[in-house]
Amino acid sequence: MGNSNHYDIFVTHAWRFHEDWTKFAELMDKMPGLLWRNFSLPWHDPAISPNTEAGGRFIRSSLESQIIPVHVVVLLAGVYEIRSARLWVDMEVEMAKKHNKPIIALPAINKGSVPDDLVALCDASCGWDGARLIATIDEVRSLPRFASQSSAR
Repeated sequence: MGNSNHYDIFVTHAWRFHEDWTKFAELMDKMPGLLWRNFSLPWHDPAISPNTEAGGRFIRSSLESQIIPVHVVVLLAGVYEIRSARLWVDMEVEMAKKHNKPIIALPAINKGSVPDDLVALCDASCGWDGARLIATIDEVRSLPRFASQSSAR
């Protein structure tokens, strides 16, 4: 399994469960011998309005606290394609970059590739193959700009 058999992952989302998000979790759970933790929490208290200054700050802080400890961020193209989700996914990508987290894109379910505009935001992309995904995670984690962060874990 490359560098490790333990992976802390943030999966892009927009405050609710999406088919791609659920499929990703199922894919990872089916990988034999893989220990992984899903740091993304696609839920928030509906009493907290992201449209208020305090609510927006709270939600951004919550997202950032989910991204800081992870090894990698997985950008789901299927979630990004949802117009109402784009604001949140853009924010998650911005936070991943701020905290020097590698970003791997996965295509929308039943699509063969990631759109070029998303590929440009990411460090790598791959399809919905669990073994290939783990290999891709290991590859990006070993890149010089991420290697020191991975070895500290």
